[in-house]
Amino acid sequence: MPLTKISAPKHLAFAKVKALADAVQDGLVKTCDVPPKDLFQLVSRFDSEEMTLDPTFGGVSRSRDACIAEITFLQGRTDDQKRQLFRHIVERAVAAGFRPDDVMLALAENSRMDWSLGLGIAYADHVHAES
Repeated sequence: MPLTKISAPKHLAFAKVKALADAVQDGLVKTCDVPPKDLFQLVSRFDSEEMTLDPTFGGVSRSRDACIAEITFLQGRTDDQKRQLFRHIVERAVAAGFRPDDVMLALAENSRMDWSLGLGIAYADHVHAES
């Protein structure tokens, strides 16, 4: 159950930001074995002065359209899966009109003990009921 947080400038059309969100979910499903219905995304829009992104850090050239997608998910993906995920997301984002330099991705892994899906119950203690 990944949680994706997307930070985007307000001036971008919502359809373009949604295309990035869709690219992230599609990448998680196709490269990291995430079930398609495991969809938890938060999209935040910011005025340009509220986003401070170094325009060249990491050898890229970010524009004012740069977005960040932060993905938190359970540990267990290989480095190769993560590389495939990064490539997949950027390829889909580029197809939606993004420049590759304007898509920054950050992954954070944790364990089932670090989640509660509701009811105050740790996911580690949750009995899985498949629907």
